[in-house]
Amino acid sequence: MSSSINERISFINGLDVYYDPAIAAAAASDSATVNGGATVSYVANLEGQMKDDVINSTLLAQLAADKKYPGRPMNKMKEWYDSYRDVLAQVGWAVQQFHMSEIGNSNSYGSVDKLVLELAAAYLTGGELALFTKMITALKDTKNSGAVKIFDSKAGYFNDASFQVGVASNSGGNAMFKIGTYQYNSSDRITSVLFFTFGSSKVSFFAGNQTMVLNENVYAQVRQAVLDKLGKNAVDLVKGIEI
Repeated sequence: MSSSINERISFINGLDVYYDPAIAAAAASDSATVNGGATVSYVANLEGQMKDDVINSTLLAQLAADKKYPGRPMNKMKEWYDSYRDVLAQVGWAVQQFHMSEIGNSNSYGSVDKLVLELAAAYLTGGELALFTKMITALKDTKNSGAVKIFDSKAGYFNDASFQVGVASNSGGNAMFKIGTYQYNSSDRITSVLFFTFGSSKVSFFAGNQTMVLNENVYAQVRQAVLDKLGKNAVDLVKGIEI
């Protein structure tokens, strides 16, 4: 997408983003955060500023899509991801269309976290997968209950769930994000998005992934506009995960 910096800033300033006052910020070396309905692991070579850039830019994209499609309804997920992608592209990410395929016999994996880890093994390197697994395991610990609460509040809606997970690293001076996108529907109420146990529930599960790269030269020119638009969301919806 070819846009001038003034056009990009004007686009960000014009966004109407979701804010939930009911839902506070952290995040160093190998590390991880929850930001809204996403969990991200960060390889140690990703500097603090670049880490913040990944968090804030993807959170802005989530909130803009949430404002247009509240509750992330399953029948509007293509539109939700089109909006999400549009914002990412405007702030400097090189990002493709998001495509998800249905996972057959998802119940056989036992739970969402086990299925997500199985799928992640196909697009993460060995070191990345180890870090990603460490993050998922850490989210089971009560010391990270605050992060899980934020994640569930943004990613789960009664019988539906939609979320993003992945690993970010430094690639030639730009942030690279290997992102997995997931959505599922269950015949039973979803009380824990990432650790939902399928059991005898009737489940439809969809997944996709891609590698996105953030042009730091472009993003540096819109960084403050992104922060201004996020406002308190940049604190309220971001929490470090103790790994």
